[in-house]
Amino acid sequence: MKLGATLNLLAKKRKLTLSELARRSGVPKQTLHNWVTGRKSVNPDQLKKVATVLEVSVHYLTYGEPDPYESPSELILKELFSGDVRITLHRIERHKK
Repeated sequence: MKLGATLNLLAKKRKLTLSELARRSGVPKQTLHNWVTGRKSVNPDQLKKVATVLEVSVHYLTYGEPDPYESPSELILKELFSGDVRITLHRIERHKK
C-alpha cells in the first residue's frame, strides 16, 4: 500500500479530514493532498508529524504495514483467566556430592 492510500485509510479510521489532520500536524493541507495524489515528494519531518497525529510509525504510514525490523513498542495484554489464583514458586537446588 502506498503513502496516499494509507494516509486516506488512517484519516478515515480516525474520522479526520485532511484539513483537521493538517491543523493537528502543522503540515499544510495542500501537502497532504499532494501526498494522497502522489504529486509531491515527502519531507521526513512532515511525515513524522503526521504519523504522530495518526498514532502510527513512519514506516506504517509510508508502507501500510508494520516495520519488520522494529520490535513492538506496545504490548497488548489480554486476560487469560479471571478469578482466584494460587501460585507456588519452587527453588531448584542441586545436591552437593
